[in-house]
Amino acid sequence: MGHKADRSFFNEKRHWSKRKDKILECYLPPYLSKIATQQHPVLIVDAFAGPGKFGDGEPGSPLIICRSIQEALSKGLSVSVSALCIENDIELYSELSRTIDRFTFAKTKHGKFGDYIQEIQEKAKDHSVFLYVDPFTVEGLDWIRMDSVFQHLSISRMSIEILMNFNARSFVRRGLATLKLVIPEPDPEIEDVEEIDAPFVTPASIEGLNTVAGGDWWKNILEAPSSFAEKIQNVTNGVCELLSKRFREVCQHAIKALPYHTVPKYYLIFGSRHHDALVLMNDAMVKSRQTLADLAKPEYPTLFEMRSVELVPDIEKLPPIIFRHASQPTERRLVIVNVIRECFCQFSVKQIRGCIEHMLKEEKLKSETGKTTINDKTKIFAAK
Repeated sequence: MGHKADRSFFNEKRHWSKRKDKILECYLPPYLSKIATQQHPVLIVDAFAGPGKFGDGEPGSPLIICRSIQEALSKGLSVSVSALCIENDIELYSELSRTIDRFTFAKTKHGKFGDYIQEIQEKAKDHSVFLYVDPFTVEGLDWIRMDSVFQHLSISRMSIEILMNFNARSFVRRGLATLKLVIPEPDPEIEDVEEIDAPFVTPASIEGLNTVAGGDWWKNILEAPSSFAEKIQNVTNGVCELLSKRFREVCQHAIKALPYHTVPKYYLIFGSRHHDALVLMNDAMVKSRQTLADLAKPEYPTLFEMRSVELVPDIEKLPPIIFRHASQPTERRLVIVNVIRECFCQFSVKQIRGCIEHMLKEEKLKSETGKTTINDKTKIFAAK
């Protein structure tokens, strides 16, 4: 299976696609710097690459990936890095090849993502692998075949990470259709009605959706008496639970077309087995959330914050969360990680560190050195 995006999709890059790609652009430089310390070659896979750039000149994910690699290598990265960009549509593939031809470390492959799982699986034996899986819709996701790559987490010391676009609303609508349940009419008050669904490459079927989801667990969610938005969130949570069987750190970020929508266009789901990756991804996704919050900013200044806490988290809630994770002497870095796990995509590392420093100065927290200026390895604890 593969995406069947109308070519007009690539004429102009929408603002939600810019936010999605900004996350990739923000994450890759620190990722490459960090992963190079493991001294293994790195492979970055763009599983549904598209043409490489949009008609308005905006870069697509292949170009973002290649530019990030080129920048890292120019700064003397200590390991080799290669990119594998896969595209099934022959016309888009031709454009893709022309777009990234100048990057000698990048290869383009014509075909479906599933056609190259075996090759990626072999690379995962001695390469650090970053998978960027961004199909136009849910078609193209094959959980069992992807999991054959993830299995190396249990038998090797190699790093494997995934950043996946999961179009949960498309999955739910198709699932409701296959189960012969009521499919809600698109509602512009809760979702973006543009591109509600891509044309089916193959007719929707329970077997096909089971392939995407790695089982039929989703059926109970869709048959439950819950709202459309709740079904979408619960299915997304189910995909995260699947990833949690392979990755220690799993998180999700809703990409919405408009700030007031309750149904996202899709979710970005991230999986890694190292908490450093979670911290880096948190900061990248916080920047995405802040961009959406800027869209909701009132035209004129207001006395009180008028935007929702989902868009602008309440920083005043941060100190008690820090207290909870510093009830016993704990290194600052682990306190930060635990706060992020509890409040993913709400507070940046800078905000958390700043709050800890303020609490130390106010003697609400103490450090093992007795100082207020500390590093991440210094233990902190709640003052008695």
